[in-house]
Amino acid sequence: MNKIIITALWILTMLFAYWLGIVDRPVTKNSFLNTNEYPQVISGTKNEPIDEEYSMVDSVENSLSSINSYAQFKDEEEFINTEKELSDKLVESHPIERLEAFAVLLKSPNESKVETALKAYESLPSGPGRFSELKILAFAWGQVDPESALKWAKKQQHWDEHVASSSIMDSWARVDANAAIEWARENFEGEENPYFVGIINGLSESSLPRATDLMTELPYGRVRGRAAHLLFEKVWTKGEDIALHWAEHLPEGSLQNFAYGQFGEKVVREDSHRAIEWIESMEESSLKSAVIDKVAKEMARENPVETASWVNSLPAGESKITAMNQLAEMWTRKDPVATAEWINQMPSDVNKDPLIETLVNKIHKSDPQNALVWAETIANSERRKQLVEKVEKVIQSTKPSIDKPQ
Repeated sequence: MNKIIITALWILTMLFAYWLGIVDRPVTKNSFLNTNEYPQVISGTKNEPIDEEYSMVDSVENSLSSINSYAQFKDEEEFINTEKELSDKLVESHPIERLEAFAVLLKSPNESKVETALKAYESLPSGPGRFSELKILAFAWGQVDPESALKWAKKQQHWDEHVASSSIMDSWARVDANAAIEWARENFEGEENPYFVGIINGLSESSLPRATDLMTELPYGRVRGRAAHLLFEKVWTKGEDIALHWAEHLPEGSLQNFAYGQFGEKVVREDSHRAIEWIESMEESSLKSAVIDKVAKEMARENPVETASWVNSLPAGESKITAMNQLAEMWTRKDPVATAEWINQMPSDVNKDPLIETLVNKIHKSDPQNALVWAETIANSERRKQLVEKVEKVIQSTKPSIDKPQ
C-alpha cells in the first residue's frame, strides 16, 4: 500500500515538473515561427490567450524586435536568418506584406534602417505601385536626416519627387517646423511653393492654429487650395462643430467660401434634408452660394429631377443662379433631353443663357442640329454668335466630302 502511494506521489511530481517545463520554456526561433505552439508564451502574458491566427504585422514586428535585440538569439546564424527574413519581405511581391515590412522596419528609424529600406525600395519596379513604400521611406528619412532626404528626392521623377518631398516636409515639420519652413523658403523661388503642403500637414499635428495661419499667409493658388483642403479634412474628423468653427474663423473671401462649400458637401452626403435646411437658414451671400454650389452638385448627381424641384422653389438671387448652373452641368451629362425640357419650362424672366450654353456645349458634337437650334436662342448676341459658329463648324466637319471630277 505504501509503495502504491509513494509511486503515485512520484508520478504526480514528475507531471508537475513537466508542466512547469512547458510553461517556462524559453521562446526559440521555432516556437516564434510556429505561432500555434505555446500561444500564451508568445503573447507575453501567461493568463491572456491570443488569437490562433497570428497576423503578418505581429510576425514582422516581432522579427524587427528580435533584430534589434541580438541577445535574444542563441547565435549569430539565427540572427542573420531572421534579418534575411525581414529583408525578403521588404521586396515581397505581395503589396500588403511588403508595405507592412516597410512600416515595421521604419517605425523607429535610424540611418541603418533607412539605408536598408532605401535599397529595397530602389529594387522595386518603378511607378505608382511603390508610392506607399515611398511615403513611408521618405517620412522616416525626414525624421533622421531631412536635408539629405530632400537632396535624394530632387533626383527622382516628377511624381516620385512630389510624393517624397511632401512626406519629408511633413515629417520634418512635426519635429522642427521652423527649420522646415526656413529650408522651404530658401530652396524654392516663386509663389507656388509646393513644400508648404507637407509642412502644413505636419504642423497641424502639433498646432492646428499655427498651421491654419501659415496656410492663410500663402498666396492664392493651387498650393493654398491643397493645403486648405488638407486642413479641412483634418478638422472634419474632429466633428462638425469643430469643422464649422474652424471655417467661421477663416478670413472672409475665397478661403472661407471654400471651407463652407466643403462643409456643405460633407453634410449633404450624409443628410440632404439637413443640408437644405441649413441653406434655407442662411442669408444671401457668397458663403451661401459656395454652399449651394456643392449641395446642388451632390444632389443632382444622385437625383436631378428632385434637385430641379428644389432649385425651382429657391428664392431669386445669386445662390439660385449658382444652383441652376450646377444642376444643368450635372444633368446634361446624364440626360440632355430632360435638361432641355427643364429649361423650356422656366419662366421668361429667368436668364437661361448660362443653362443653354451648358446644354449646347454638351450636345454640339453628338447632336449638332439640335445644338444649333438651342444656340440661336441665346439672348446675349456676342455669346450667341460664338456658339452658333462653334456648332456650325461641327456640322460642316460632319458633311460627306464630294470628290472633284478628274
